[in-house]
Amino acid sequence: MRIKSSVTFAVVPGLALLAAAAAAQDLGPHFRKIKDGIYVQSACEVNSTSSIVLTEEGPVIIDTGQTPVDTREVMEAVKKLTPLPVRFVINTEVHPDHTTGNFVFSPPAVVINAEGSADAMRKAYDPDRANTLAKESPGMAAAVQGYRLVTPQVEYKDRMTLHVGERTFELLHFANVHSEADTAVWMPRERVLFAASVAIPNSINNLRPFVSIPTMLSAMSIMKALNPEVVVPGHGSPGTTKIFDDNERYFRLLLDRVSALAKAGKTLDQIKLELKMPEYADWAYPERMPSNVEAAYRAVKP
Repeated sequence: MRIKSSVTFAVVPGLALLAAAAAAQDLGPHFRKIKDGIYVQSACEVNSTSSIVLTEEGPVIIDTGQTPVDTREVMEAVKKLTPLPVRFVINTEVHPDHTTGNFVFSPPAVVINAEGSADAMRKAYDPDRANTLAKESPGMAAAVQGYRLVTPQVEYKDRMTLHVGERTFELLHFANVHSEADTAVWMPRERVLFAASVAIPNSINNLRPFVSIPTMLSAMSIMKALNPEVVVPGHGSPGTTKIFDDNERYFRLLLDRVSALAKAGKTLDQIKLELKMPEYADWAYPERMPSNVEAAYRAVKP
């Protein structure tokens, strides 16, 4: 990724302090503390993650939960951790399982993602989404009250630096790696990386027609070079750069096998039927393999 520009967004210092003994709060079984003042929520292993980063000037939320029920849970955790209002929401992609909950935090929070994110969200907007969710359960019906589409109010081009109190967030835009606008969030002092959904632990990713596997591999290499201590994926449990290593091995093996079959004269449909990846039989979402084969075929076919 070439960095063409850099934007700095600074927050004026305030007087309020973090709530005392925040680290000792019991936020519930879905939350994990990964560093002082940094908490990650995921209701199950394959769900999207939502993270709370406390700062002297108010919390920053990174993604807003798989469903509005998860979003409300994050908001309740915020209230336990600090009396300060949420200052920013950073969306790492545009899909509803990362963005539907924006309405719970904004206003007053300012929502941020890479350029093109707001337009992509508006194009994909389903006006019946709230009603559809409400039918799932009484709890969901309550959680979805007040839902409206909230798109990012701030979009950046290639890179953005956000200073909030004592924290620094470096936002990196990666194109063609998962959704129409993907943002990785790097906290250099804490050495925590929120890696979006480029690499998902122990899961077959959903590769849409515009996604490029070589571009994904390049993005993983860039993020791994940051040398993070903790990697928070867009889905699944926080871990280390092993998440990138595992995904790189999978995609390189996929490319090799699809390339060999293509060179043998097999059509895409034949490759979908014949390709075997037994090493990953225990990974979640095997039904996504056809989209992975298509992406690999695009990458290797002259």
